[in-house]
Amino acid sequence: MMPTAAPIMLWTIGGGILAGIAINILVGIVSGMFRRDAGRVDQRDRKIARFGDQVGQSFVVLGAVSALVLALLEADSFWIANVIYLGFVLSAILGSTAKVLGYRRGLPEW
Repeated sequence: MMPTAAPIMLWTIGGGILAGIAINILVGIVSGMFRRDAGRVDQRDRKIARFGDQVGQSFVVLGAVSALVLALLEADSFWIANVIYLGFVLSAILGSTAKVLGYRRGLPEW
C-alpha cells in the first residue's frame, strides 16, 4: 500500500514534466515566429547552455548527497524523497535562471 504523500508527489512530478514540455514547445513556436535565426546556435549560446547545465547539475548532486546523508541517519523515507525532489526542482529553476542571467549579464570570467 502506498503512503498518502506518494500519489501527490507522483502527480506533482508528472505535472511538472508535462508543463515543462508544453512550455518548451510554446516558446519554440513563438520564438520561431518572430526570429529568422531561431534555430541557429553559436559559441556563446553553447557556453551559456553549458554553464546553466552545470549550475543545475550541481543541485542534483547536492540533493543526492543530502538524501544519502538522510538515509545514513535512517530518516523517514518521506524526508528522503522530498530532499531528492527539492534537488530536482532547484536544479531546473536555478539552471534556467543561470542561463537567463548568462544572456542578460554575460558569463563570469574564471
